[in-house]
Amino acid sequence: MADCVFDQIYKDYKELKNWSGLSDETSRRVYEHQSCSLEDARDNIPTDERENNNASSDPAAFVVIYGWIYPSSEPFNGKKLPIQIRLAKAYPFLPPAVYMGIQLRHPNIEKNGRICIELLNPETESEYLSLVKVVEAVVKLMDEPDTDSSIDTETAALYRDDQPQYNRNIMAAVNTPVSR
Repeated sequence: MADCVFDQIYKDYKELKNWSGLSDETSRRVYEHQSCSLEDARDNIPTDERENNNASSDPAAFVVIYGWIYPSSEPFNGKKLPIQIRLAKAYPFLPPAVYMGIQLRHPNIEKNGRICIELLNPETESEYLSLVKVVEAVVKLMDEPDTDSSIDTETAALYRDDQPQYNRNIMAAVNTPVSR
């Protein structure tokens, strides 16, 4: 991975990590940092191991940041959800890919866990996005699903037509213990 790309990733990662520590008892927690492949070693960047993903198998293709998000709306009610933020070696010219770390049926999450939001679409021309803005957008999407451009149309219909059942389904997934 080129040094200038690595430097940008490291700068953005540090900003995200610092931002995650800024919440206090008076403000609602949005993100909590867990770990990052940058912390292991500069040359030890993990490959993409999730099934059904067309990512490169080049071991230097990704930097992975692990964290927790805390959507505040019902049915999440501030429960922590594990996410992975994957930064390709083309970052910041390509947006990161964000994956949910649990099986969660949500209108904007693919079966392989990839969170689909226009902001993160690599085919959409967009300006540079800080990782803080990415996390804020993902939390907002969890709280307010975009049913107009849903990936999981069945769950989108459930969200629109039977909110109580949708909430029960989400609570069941969120209350399942996460091993990590």
